Amino acid sequence: MKKRQVVSLFLSAVLAVSVLAGCGGKEPENTPAADGGAETTEGTQETPQEPSGEEVTLRFSWWGGDARHEATLAVIEAFEKEHPNIHIEAEYSSYDGYSEKKTTEFASGTAPDIFQIETGLGPEYYKNGVLYNLSETSIDWSNFDENFLVQNGQFGSGSQYAIPTGQAGSAIIVNKTLADEIGIDFTQQYDWDQFIEWGKMVQEYDPECYLISANTSYAMPFFVRAWCRQKNGKPIMNEDLTLNMTEEQFTECFTLIKELYDNKVCAPASYKAPFGDQDQEDPNWIAGKYVCAIGYTSSADVLSAANDTVEYMAGNMPVMADAVNDGWVNDCPQYIGMYAKTQHPAEAALFLDYFYNSDEAAKLLGTVRSVPPTEKARNICEEMDALNPLTKQSVDVSMQYNGFSDSGRTTSSEVTAILIDAYDNVSYGQMEPAEAAAEVMELLNDYMDVNR
Repeated sequence: MKKRQVVSLFLSAVLAVSVLAGCGGKEPENTPAADGGAETTEGTQETPQEPSGEEVTLRFSWWGGDARHEATLAVIEAFEKEHPNIHIEAEYSSYDGYSEKKTTEFASGTAPDIFQIETGLGPEYYKNGVLYNLSETSIDWSNFDENFLVQNGQFGSGSQYAIPTGQAGSAIIVNKTLADEIGIDFTQQYDWDQFIEWGKMVQEYDPECYLISANTSYAMPFFVRAWCRQKNGKPIMNEDLTLNMTEEQFTECFTLIKELYDNKVCAPASYKAPFGDQDQEDPNWIAGKYVCAIGYTSSADVLSAANDTVEYMAGNMPVMADAVNDGWVNDCPQYIGMYAKTQHPAEAALFLDYFYNSDEAAKLLGTVRSVPPTEKARNICEEMDALNPLTKQSVDVSMQYNGFSDSGRTTSSEVTAILIDAYDNVSYGQMEPAEAAAEVMELLNDYMDVNR
């Protein structure tokens, strides 16, 4: 991608956010004040009344694979049977283009009543005032661990603006059958450079096989954000709009990415692009031609279901030898929230309460959004033998590491777009690492100037 295109995308993102701020909406009801307390802004939402009992239609949007779609549709059907006056319009897709669509919907005031939220965008949505304060609804929070809610979905406000869909973190899902044949051991602790050596072993074993199945949506956070957390013990960008990564460090990070593709450690970016973030749909994954896939714990069940002729395991994560921080963290895979402008908050809250707290929903959803976020749902899944062992193992592995979440400025849509473009430019061979690093620094500085 040429620099002109990257800058255009960046300016478009800035414009979209400006429109969102002007047209969308309101500031969060409770925002941190300068003195550490809370201040109330104009446009405070009204506490929702009880469901009216009238005919109501709600829109609910989410992304995922077929298993998640089918389970979520089943929950909707079960809810509608109990509440025949409430109809849920399902809007589902893969993740590609999902967040961009939400930005457009927020700007035009047409966002769905209920929607799934990418974890890194949660703080941005909260700051832009598009999330309903769920603490003022009738949702029952007693099944959740209080500390888990504080860390996931409150964004420092003291109120719940989004609900975590599960317990999750980054993950490496390993085709253990192939790894054992080649002699690759993901149970040991290793550094980033080990990927290169293992990748060469795979190519020697079979030139049609690759060590890593990597799609850009998952690979950029894995190879860029985590690398920075380990290098500096801080996110790429602080909330006060200062940078922790230098141009030299970006060059070093992008050099690693270039080597991954030059040495055929990762499958070619052009080959992976048509599958988006659905690695389980890649014929080469189905055929067992990858040693591992990088992504999230919530991907474990769909990846393993794509080929049931091999044994899978959750692998350890790379940590650089002189890491300041482990870099890896276990938090949640996504959030679900309500639109601040929903016309039916009581009914939307009623559905979310059913989605998270009913036995029937727990049985139907299983682990399609990773290990469930409540002990009640986890117990139900274990009783049904529905708690996918690989998903549970991947969560257990991620909990071994003492990293931190960098949600905030670093995961905002504009900064994410800049980093995604840089990853694409390097992985496609359209830019050298130093050139991509210089452009990233220029665009990040532009972003900070615009937002100061």
